[in-house]
Amino acid sequence: MAGDVEILGIGNLRESFEKLGTEMVQKTSLRMVASAANVLKKEAKAQAMAHGLKKSGALIRNIAIKRERNAPAGTAQYNLGVRHGRHLGNGKKVTKYLALSKTGRIVIRRENDPFYWYFHEFGTKKMQARPYIEPSLENKRAEALAAMEARLLKDLERARQ
Repeated sequence: MAGDVEILGIGNLRESFEKLGTEMVQKTSLRMVASAANVLKKEAKAQAMAHGLKKSGALIRNIAIKRERNAPAGTAQYNLGVRHGRHLGNGKKVTKYLALSKTGRIVIRRENDPFYWYFHEFGTKKMQARPYIEPSLENKRAEALAAMEARLLKDLERARQ
């Protein structure tokens, strides 16, 4: 019967987590989720390149992961998306300039700002969607889980020493 699934070793895994301590469990869970997110980020960049979205390269360079600081208790969460607008940062690599908007206001623009990522991912009335973030999860789900497992085993081995 396909519905009967038995998972062995959960008790051993729980015991291993209890031995690590709460701080180590938090660090390990963040590392596990980050390793899976990196696998998905690489795939999202590859998907965007396959759709031909590398005119200036700004969209590809700004596909990133970010840790969710307000995640529910007991969970580790990273968000995969595209940095844009003021979230590009204030470092030396972001050049700001003043521009005149269509309504006559003076606004701050950022050089190489991929504000258009949303149009490609979700589409508009006149443009069909060419998603690259969601298909990356569908394509690399198994590899992401394998990366999480490998990171867990690595941290458990480090904790034993």
